[in-house]
Parts: sequence; structure tokens; C-alpha cells
Amino acid sequence: MKLSSALITISLLLLNLSTHAKTFYLSPSGNDINPGNIQQPLFSLNMVWDKLSAGDTVYLRGGTYRYNSSQFLTGKYGAANNLIKIWSYPGERPIITKSELFTYKWASGICFTGDYFHWRGIEITGFNQQSVSIYVGLRITDSNNNIFEQINSHHNGHGCVIAGKSGNNLVLNSDFHNNQDPLSTPKYNNADGLEICYIPAGFTNTVKGCRFWWNSDDGIDLWQNDGIVIIDSCWSWNNGYVPDTNTPAGNGNGFKLGITTIDYGTKVLRVLRNCVAYNNRSRGFDQNNALCSMEVFNNTAYHNGTNGYVLDYMAIICNVKNNISYKNAIMPALSIPSTVVNNAFSDNDITTPVLFDSDFVSLDGTQLTSARKVDGSLPDINFMHLAPESDIIDAGVNVGLPFSGTAPDLGAFETIPTVPGVVNQPPVVSVSSPVKSTSYYSPATITIDATASDPDGSIIKVEFFQGNVRLGEKITAPYSFTWKEVPEGTYSLTAVATDNGNSKTVSAAVTVTVIKSTTAVNQLPVVIISSPTKGSEFTSPATINIDVSASDKDGSISKVELFNGSTKLAETSSAPYSFTLKDLPEGTYNLKAVAIDNLKASSTSSTLQFSVVTYNKKKEYFNLYPNPNNGRFTVEFTSLVAAEAFMITIVDLKGTTVHREQLSAEETSKQFDLSHLNSGIYVVMIAASKILLTQKFIKN
Repeated sequence: MKLSSALITISLLLLNLSTHAKTFYLSPSGNDINPGNIQQPLFSLNMVWDKLSAGDTVYLRGGTYRYNSSQFLTGKYGAANNLIKIWSYPGERPIITKSELFTYKWASGICFTGDYFHWRGIEITGFNQQSVSIYVGLRITDSNNNIFEQINSHHNGHGCVIAGKSGNNLVLNSDFHNNQDPLSTPKYNNADGLEICYIPAGFTNTVKGCRFWWNSDDGIDLWQNDGIVIIDSCWSWNNGYVPDTNTPAGNGNGFKLGITTIDYGTKVLRVLRNCVAYNNRSRGFDQNNALCSMEVFNNTAYHNGTNGYVLDYMAIICNVKNNISYKNAIMPALSIPSTVVNNAFSDNDITTPVLFDSDFVSLDGTQLTSARKVDGSLPDINFMHLAPESDIIDAGVNVGLPFSGTAPDLGAFETIPTVPGVVNQPPVVSVSSPVKSTSYYSPATITIDATASDPDGSIIKVEFFQGNVRLGEKITAPYSFTWKEVPEGTYSLTAVATDNGNSKTVSAAVTVTVIKSTTAVNQLPVVIISSPTKGSEFTSPATINIDVSASDKDGSISKVELFNGSTKLAETSSAPYSFTLKDLPEGTYNLKAVAIDNLKASSTSSTLQFSVVTYNKKKEYFNLYPNPNNGRFTVEFTSLVAAEAFMITIVDLKGTTVHREQLSAEETSKQFDLSHLNSGIYVVMIAASKILLTQKFIKN
């Protein structure tokens, strides 16, 4: 109980210290012993994860991150007004994939559980199926109040899975494509672009501005989902084929909307609006035995392999309005009691407006893969847009969605009429601060202020750019953006104003320079004792290896000194900073490491306390082999004193327990499989009564 109370006290102290948001940086060339600043970035999400608190930001620099194991990210939480951000660095594209040494312990590239996070601009690829299990690029479980924006998950098993007690999540402006499962039985029958599955009642998730294509099973699948799902302005095409071929594969639905686990009757659990399903192997929109009502407004199904819409299961009443179904292979099936109003189903026996190719500006579906806009939103295309002379313009009914004209159009795209003689005047914008030729010292914090107005309308947003790289935006005045930790260089800053008529104006460029400070205050070095772990016990006469990590943000380490209390034990001037203490007698030791940089500034590590005891008179030991190993190794206990049981604990160099189990005295040896661990050094500790023996091993 004393230990538990101490841990609670320490946790509360740490929470009180975490009042200021921090920024961390990752890079494919980073190192997990680095502090994580822009000059010395970390490498893995696993490493930065333990450092995060509400309000923190992680920037991933561009390039390919080849990880040896899944990034297992659980147990961290932001807050409603203090999200934790995991973002791509502005203007750069980070790609997360696996290395040749990757182990599939969690069958995913990223396993995430957390609340109040904002993920943005991350590409995830290469986590392909290795066995009958389905491998996932991004697996999200029991997570709430998150934003997943501009995620590009492709060439995996599943693109992305959201499961469990997950709600109030927004998947925004993301792409899921070319995912497949050739090793399943039957083949290719379970790899979806996005699957939101096994969700209990009471949870709502929203998918907006997303695209799904060339997934071997379905574009989006809501399997066993008893929650509410809103799908808004999404496009799904070419699903149900072996990717990039015409070879039939899985179910092949653009939007698969079930099943639910029970009958919810008239309760609306699915909302689809302004979506497009094109050229899927089977159905465009499929109820898939979902026993709930649905609102299906202003969608378009074109050239799908069987049906445009299948909404006929168990005569569930759905509300189907303002939709288009054109040139699908089989008549769309609609529930008899459904409210089917103001639709254009050219391939149905219901009397509706007759459609022709000439009703559309373009039927070229290749436009769907066009590049997204700079802000990540869907590209401007004219595929399935209504031609100006089409008689289904203004042919819909008001369902609460925005529209131009006297009534809504049918289908996914609303026609914006031109007003003869009225020309929208462009907005006016300028950068008011900084002024031209301003200089800063690195790492700089630059606040960009802009003034913007519109002579015949209003300002919708002001975006801030460095060259062609978008830094951020503001949608309300004052229009200001703070760019932090800017490295040395010359930068061209502009502001782009957009008005309510979608006209844009780019400001004159302001050039600023960030230079290295000649009068900058020397920053202190960073030093920690990484091994052994705090509280360890050893048997006298003990030989103990002490490992120290030291770095200096703005210089170099000249030497590292090791102290026991105030007594200096040793020093070294070159990395690795390791010390061997031999024949230590019984006692308690309080070690500190002192790092001194090239400008003679010094920092002292936290105190590491360990004990050397003498009660192990027979000098018992244990064998561990092979060492180094791949995580599979054997420990022999035959040389230990008699005891009823042994407790074996394995920790990493930070003291985090990665494995613990109790063994009976009858077990003389034990084989371990910890191949899922990251590469590194681990410590095995064995306790029997008062005996505590330790031994390191290296996991390749």
C-alpha cells in the first residue's frame, strides 16, 4: 500500500508539472535517444508516446519510417480543448511502413487507443497480409473524440479499422485504397478500405470527404455496428476486384451499411448524403441486413455491377430522397414501405424522370482519383455533375441540405447557377507583420498577421503559406498564425484570402530570414542513467554495468562523470558513456551522472538508487541463452537455492515492465518468446525470498 500511495503521489506531481504544451519532432533519420526537438528528432511513435500530455504536438518530418514492430499507442488522453496532435510537418509527407525485420505481434502498422487526438497527414502502407489473419494499416479501438484527417492508408490488409466502444470520431478527407487479403478463405473476401465494426449502441462516428477504391472486398463496411454512422460527401469505386485488375474478388460493395446485432425498427442509425458509388463489382449502396432505418439523401450510384441501391431487408422503412441511380446492371431494390421521393432511378420500374448521358457534364470516372486540394478536401471534378440543361436540376425536395435555385438538385452534386451580369469581386489581403527583411534567431517563433476584407461579400478563411507550403489557416478575424521552431533559412511568406464566392487573392510576399544566434544562451546538456533500473538489488561482491545517455542540443558532450553521493567514481570523455563497478560490497548506492558540454555547462541526472546485499551466500546464479537473441531464449534455474516459487520480471532500460510471471520450484528451466519486443537491451530479474539476481540480454 505504501508503494501504491507513492506512485499515486508521483503521478499527481507529474500531472501538475504538465501545464505547458510541448512540441516533439520525429524523422526517418532520427534516434530514440534524442530529446525530440527539431534539431535532434526522435524516430519512433512508440518512443514519443510516453512523453505526451494533453495539448502536446508531434510533427513527423517527411520521408519513410521503416519500423521493426507495430507502433502500439495506448493509454494517452488529451482533453476537449487540448487535443494531442500527431501531424505531418507542414509541406512534408511522412510514410509509415515496415522494415525487413518487422514482427506482426499486433497484426497492424499502428494500434491506437486514446481520446481527444488529432491525427493529420500520415501515409500508412505495406502492412500486407502474412497469414489468414487480416492485417491493418491503422487499427483504432475503444477511442473517442478523435479526428483522423488526411490519412492515406493503402496496400495493406484492411486500410483502417475502428472498433469497440469508439464514438464521436471524425474521419476527414482521407483515402483508403488498394487493400487486399489474398490469404483469407475465401480469398479477398475481408479487406475493406474502412471498417467501422463491433460498435455498441450509443456511439456515433462520422466519415466525411473520404475516398475508397480498389479494395478487394468493400469500400466502407459497417459490420455489426449498432451505433450511428454519418457518411457525408464520400466516393467509393472499383471495389470488389483484385486491386488494379478486372479480376473479381470479394463482395464488391461501395457502401456496406450493416449488419446490426438486433432489430432497431424505425430508429435512424445510418445517414448517407452527397455520396458517389461507381463501378463497384456488386452494389453501390447495400443495406446488408442492417435492421434500422436510414436517411439516404442526394447520392449517386452509377455503373455498378449489380444494383445501385439495395435497401429492402425485412421491410425496414428508409427515407430515400433526391438520389440518382443510372446504368447499374440490375434494378435497384427498395423497401416497399420506404419513403421514396423525388429520385431518378433510370434502371428501375418506378416512374421517375428519364435519364440520358446528356444529363451529365461527364461520365469519366477516372476523375475520382484526381489530386486533393491543398487543404485536403476533395478535388473539383465534373464527373456526374448535372449538365445545365438537365431536367433534374431543382427536381428534389428540401431535406435540410444546402442548395441553390428553387429546390435541391438530384444526386450528389448541387449545381451552382451563374448570375448574369454579376461578377464577384475578389477579396483584398496583405501581410501586416512581419515586415519585409525582418531577421530572427533560430530556432525562431514567427507570428504572421494578415488583414483581409471583401468589397462585396465576406471572408471565409485566410491561409498562410511559406512558398508553396501551407502553414495553417484562420476562419475568423484577427487573422494570425504562429510558426514555431523555424530553423535557419530564408522564407517567403504570403497570405491567401478566400471569400464567400470562392474567389481567392494572394498577398504580396514578405521575405524573412532566420539566422544562427551569435549571442544565444548556451543550452544545458541532457543526461540520464539508463541502466540499471532504479531499486535494483545485486549480490555482493557485485559487478555492475552503469550506462549513461547524454546529449547536448547546441554543442557536444566533453565528458560524463559518475558519482556515488558526493564521491566521484569515474569519468569518460567519449560515447558510449558506460562504467563498470567491480566488487561492490554490501550497501545502498546513490548514483548520479554529471554531463559537461563543450562550453563547460553541466547537468546532473536524477539519482539512481540500488542495493547490494550479502544474504546470497552460495552465489546462486541463473543461465540465459542465447544472448543476444531474437526474443526467443531459455532461462535455467538449476543453480538457485531452494524456494517454493520464483518471480521473474523483465524490464526495459526505462524500468518499464514488459513481462512478469511466477514459476514454481519444480520448474528448472523456462523458454520465453518475447519476439514482439522492440530491439534493445532488457534486464531479467529473478526473486526467490530475499534473493534478487539480474542479467541483461540483447534483443536483436
